[in-house]
Amino acid sequence: MIQNDGLSIPDNYLEEWSREIARWVNVNLDNMFARNVMPVRKVDEAVQIDVVVDYDRTGPGAKVVAKGSTPTGKTGIKQTTTKQDILQFMDWFSVHEKDLKSNPAMFNRYVDICLDNVHRLEDSLTINGDASLGITGIVAAAQANANGKIAAADNAGVWGSATQDPHADIVKAKRLLDGNYKSNPLYLIGNSLDMEFLFNLDSMRQPFYKTIAPLFRASPDADPYGTWLKINDGFAEGKVYLAVKNPVVAEFVVSENPYPDRLPKAAGGNFPVELKGWAVPRIYKNEGFVEIEVGTTS
Repeated sequence: MIQNDGLSIPDNYLEEWSREIARWVNVNLDNMFARNVMPVRKVDEAVQIDVVVDYDRTGPGAKVVAKGSTPTGKTGIKQTTTKQDILQFMDWFSVHEKDLKSNPAMFNRYVDICLDNVHRLEDSLTINGDASLGITGIVAAAQANANGKIAAADNAGVWGSATQDPHADIVKAKRLLDGNYKSNPLYLIGNSLDMEFLFNLDSMRQPFYKTIAPLFRASPDADPYGTWLKINDGFAEGKVYLAVKNPVVAEFVVSENPYPDRLPKAAGGNFPVELKGWAVPRIYKNEGFVEIEVGTTS
C-alpha cells in the first residue's frame, strides 16, 4: 500500500498521469500540428538556450584547371550563429486532499484537457509567432518570403467559386519556394474551411485534391489529410500556405515533453498539479513557406 504524508500527492498519481499522457499522445499525434509540419529536434533537458550555427560557402567554387595548376581563389566557410530561448509551456489543475483516497484515473480528464491546451499553444505560436518572445510564425515567414506570394490578383479564382482552380494556384506558388528545398516533403496547410473546397468537383467530376496530390508527391487515391494536407483553425480563413519540411527551413525544438509535476499543499487543502514542457518553434528560411490568398465565399 502506498503511504502518503499528507504534504504531497502520492507517486502513484503521477505514475498514472504519466501513463495517461502517453495514451493521449498515441491517440492525438496526428493532430499535433507543429510537431507534424516541422521536423522535431530533441535536445538535452538541461538546454535552456538553443544555438544553431548556419554554414555558408565562400569563394568562387570549383573550376577546371590545367594539370599542375591551382584555381584562383579558395573555398571557405562563413558561419552565422542564432540563439533562441527554449520556452516553458504550462497549464495546471488542482486536487483536493479529500480526493487523494480516490483512484488517480478519475483525474485523467484534467490531464487530457491541460495537455490539449499545451499543444494548442505550441501550434498557435508556430502559426502566428510572438514578437515579444522573438518567435517568427509560419504566417509572418511566408509574408516575408523574398520570392513573393500569390495575392488575390494572382490566383485563378476564389476557392469555392465557379472560377476555382486550386491546382493552378499551387503550381504557381511552388515556383516561389527556394529551389534547394523543392525535393523535400511539402505540405499544404491552412484553415479547415478553406481546405474543404479541395473536395469540390472539377470539370471532369472528380475532387480537386486528386489532381493536386501529385504536386505533393502523393497518390491521388491516398487520404490527403494523412499525407500532404494539414489543417489547423489557428490560421485565418482566406489564406493557405505551402510549407517545406526540412530542418534547414524550420524545426520544433523540444527540451522536455509535457509531464506532470506536483506542488506542496495550498490553502483550502488543495494540491496544485502542473503540466509543463519545454520547447520552441524555430524558422530559419522564409523561402520555405509561401502564402496563397484564396479569398472567402462567406
